[in-house]
Amino acid sequence: MLASIGAGLAVGGLALLARNLPSSLLKVVRAAPREASDMAAPPAPSAAPSAAPSAAPSSAPSPGAAAACPADMSLVEGLFCPKLDYRCARPSSEPGHGCAEYARGMTCADEPDPRRYCIDRYEWPNHVGEQPRVFVDWHEAKALCASAGKRLCRRSEWTLACEGPKRLPYPWGFVRQPNPCNVDRASIAFDVAAILDERTREGEIARLWQADPIGTHPACVSSYGAYDMAGNVDEWTDNLADDPETPQPSTLNGGYWGPVRNTCRLSTKTHGPTFKFYQVGFRCCSDTIDGVPTPQPRPFIDRERERGSRRDREGHEDG
Repeated sequence: MLASIGAGLAVGGLALLARNLPSSLLKVVRAAPREASDMAAPPAPSAAPSAAPSAAPSSAPSPGAAAACPADMSLVEGLFCPKLDYRCARPSSEPGHGCAEYARGMTCADEPDPRRYCIDRYEWPNHVGEQPRVFVDWHEAKALCASAGKRLCRRSEWTLACEGPKRLPYPWGFVRQPNPCNVDRASIAFDVAAILDERTREGEIARLWQADPIGTHPACVSSYGAYDMAGNVDEWTDNLADDPETPQPSTLNGGYWGPVRNTCRLSTKTHGPTFKFYQVGFRCCSDTIDGVPTPQPRPFIDRERERGSRRDREGHEDG
C-alpha cells in the first residue's frame, strides 16, 4: 500500500486510474476549514467558494528575502543534507505513520550542499483563501510552474525548505500531532469506478475532499516560511532535476491530509509522471533574483533507495 494515497486502493485500481483519469480537474471542490474536533467526521464539502481565513498568516518577507525573491515566495538559504536518517524514538500504535516521536540529534551522513533559491509560500495556486490545485500530473505541474516563470521544485529543494536549518522531520518539530498542519484525518474509502465515470467523478472527488483552503493553518510553516509542507495535499517534486539519470523522475513529498507519513524527507517514487489523483498537488521554486552568486546544486543521487532497498530498519526511516 502506497503512503501517498488513502487506504483501500488496490494495485489494479492504481494502474487503471493512471490510464484513465482526465487531463484536468473539472471543478475545484471546496471544504470547510478544519476544526480540532472533526478528526473522525470530516465536514462535508461545499460548492461555494471558501472565504479567506480571518487570521491569514503574514506574508511580509524579510528585507533580504524581499530583494532575493518575488513577493509570493520565500528565500531558502542553507545546507541540504544528502543523507539523513530519521530514527524513531517512540513508536506509535496509530495506523499510517508508525512513529509518534523522532529522535533528536541525528547528524548528516554526507557532505552538505549549500543552496540558495526561492520557494512558493503555499501550494499552487499560491493564493490565500483558494483551494490547492489537485488532479494534475507531473508534466502538468511542471508546465504550470513554467507558465509563472518558475520551475517545479527539485526534490532536494523541497526537502530543505521543509526541514529548515535544524533538519526537523516535521516543519514544527519531532513529535507527531494532528496540529498545526492538516494531517491524520480519518481515511475515507473511495470508489474507483465513480472516479473513472465522468457522470459521477465530480461528486466522488467532493465526497473525498478533506484539504483546507490555502492559509487556513498559519502555524503550519517551516523555518524558511513555506506553509503546509506536511499534509493538506501531496506535492509533486522534480527528481529528474536532482539526478538526470534517474529511472524515477517524478516524486511526491509531504503527504496529504490522511493518516500517512508526512515527514519532510520521505518521498513517494513509485508513481509515474502521468499519474494524477484527488489529493495530488504541487508548488513551485525559482532562482533568486538579486544577483547574488549562487553555486549550482550538486546532483542528489538516491539509487540505493530507488532500487527498492529503502525500508524501515530498526526504527530508521530514510529519505
